[in-house]
Amino acid sequence: MSRRPDPTTPRPVLRTLRDADGAAAHRICAVHPGALAAGEWGPLAGRLPADTALYLLDLGSVPEFLAAALDPRAPVVPIGDLAARCLDELAGARIDSGPFTLVGWSFGGVVAYEIAARLDAAGRGALLRDLVLLDSIAPVPAFKRTDELLDAAMLLDWFTMYLGAKRRRPFTVSVPPLAAPEDGLPQVLAAAIAQGLLPEGTELAGLRKLYAAYQGGLSRNNRCTAPYEPGPLDRPLTLVKPERSLLPDEGDLGWSGLSSHPVRETGVPGDHYTMLRDPGAVSVLAGLLAGSAVV
Repeated sequence: MSRRPDPTTPRPVLRTLRDADGAAAHRICAVHPGALAAGEWGPLAGRLPADTALYLLDLGSVPEFLAAALDPRAPVVPIGDLAARCLDELAGARIDSGPFTLVGWSFGGVVAYEIAARLDAAGRGALLRDLVLLDSIAPVPAFKRTDELLDAAMLLDWFTMYLGAKRRRPFTVSVPPLAAPEDGLPQVLAAAIAQGLLPEGTELAGLRKLYAAYQGGLSRNNRCTAPYEPGPLDRPLTLVKPERSLLPDEGDLGWSGLSSHPVRETGVPGDHYTMLRDPGAVSVLAGLLAGSAVV
């Protein structure tokens, strides 16, 4: 199991994942919330046209945001503050000097939405060619849950998707009804060893530690989202859902309540954690984003 990052170590929030050929570059800015490494965007970067640049806003490099995942007693960073930090980074690099497409994966989609809201409020909304949400759950009351109200089986299913993505292997496991997700970790460990994700002799304590870190990130995101009550935007939203979405039976994940336009939905293969790497999903995403990123 990998070591936890030091939240006090400065790291760049904005990085370039792909430079464009020529000055008149198409621009895509992606908001990444952590959980998976920023390198997960690499396959998508490699499929974009030569004249398209891809920039990443890595929220995991915001020290206060990372600390709130590692320590439940740490104060959370308001969504507005995260969006303001991202806008400052874009302005500092002059990426917002021309039109760009904004995309957010998972919780990153919530921050991307607030970035769009702030651009609209400042009269700069024309800069944003499209707002694309990758399996992001809308910050609306119907989808807000405290940690205590999250279904144990659902959380364990999310964790198994995450573990499979981390190990670059398909992973499925069936567990009986649970009082708490931690109760199913012995079955997850046995299945992970049997399916070759984890080596023989892996101890349950190590898997519990990984789950605790994973759950800490989810809890942090919930606490960030709980007080956030955005109004709807007068702009179209594009939602991309994988076959194994976090909430596969929940339609547009609540985003129709935050746009005065119909939500444009696109399906892709894979699950929530593999959709940035699955070849079929990457092909769809590259075409979608390249088409929306025109200058």
